[in-house]
Amino acid sequence: MPLPQMTDLATLLPREASDSLRAMARAALAGGETARNSLARRRAADMVLKGRHDYQTDGDIAAEAAILTVLKEAFPGCGIRGEEEVGDRIAKEDHPTFVIDPIDGTTNYAWGIPHFGVVVTRMDRGEVTAGITHDPMMGELFAAEKGKGAWLNGAPLDARGVSDVENTVIGAGLPVRGQVRSVPEQVYHAALRRAMDQTSGVRRLGSSALSIAYVAAGRLDGFFEDSLSLVDYGASVLILREAGGIVTGFDGGDIRNPGAILAGSAGMHPWLLQGFADQPVSAA
Repeated sequence: MPLPQMTDLATLLPREASDSLRAMARAALAGGETARNSLARRRAADMVLKGRHDYQTDGDIAAEAAILTVLKEAFPGCGIRGEEEVGDRIAKEDHPTFVIDPIDGTTNYAWGIPHFGVVVTRMDRGEVTAGITHDPMMGELFAAEKGKGAWLNGAPLDARGVSDVENTVIGAGLPVRGQVRSVPEQVYHAALRRAMDQTSGVRRLGSSALSIAYVAAGRLDGFFEDSLSLVDYGASVLILREAGGIVTGFDGGDIRNPGAILAGSAGMHPWLLQGFADQPVSAA
């Protein structure tokens, strides 16, 4: 199947996007092109196992290197925190740090499944100020700048509505053993079953970054997963919040790194949060 051709960057961001965001987008597009052109089914011998069900491929490393080439040229002195640690470095004083996940959804990618994201998050003095989540297989660029809004291929996103539970679709992680740490496993499974029973369906897409961005775009009405890291969620959380959606931990509090993500449209987040609050915790 032929891969889609990327649109010119001018059509992927709004006119008001800053030069910084445009440079971040160029970096994400470079990483995405590298990843999509090397999409193939990998075998165990072709991958590095960093942890249980945590894979690294040659594509992850190549994509991160492509992203770094653009960022280092556009932002001399910037800091780098990459998932694959290809060229990590500390930022010079008053320079931004970029947090990068070159392929969010590596399991999909390693099995040749064409659904994964490229994530570039900008941080200034510890605060996320801009983010790009790019789907190289669909040619889609989700973007946001703090206080300025969020966009998909240049069109504004709005996640302020939706509270019709029966007519919603929720995304969720189907956790591997040991992944659920923020709440007891039975609480997580009960919240998942509640969503399965009361909504129009639950989807496990395999990329948390894209799933959160999909909530901003209204393709999903909510999403939850545990043990996610800033490299996974940073850009997409900003995108959803700038679109008017809500993102918290399972307890409704601040997100920890790593930790739980409970994301929803403004109308659906309270219902999702109640699903965790209502679950009894049995004695160990």
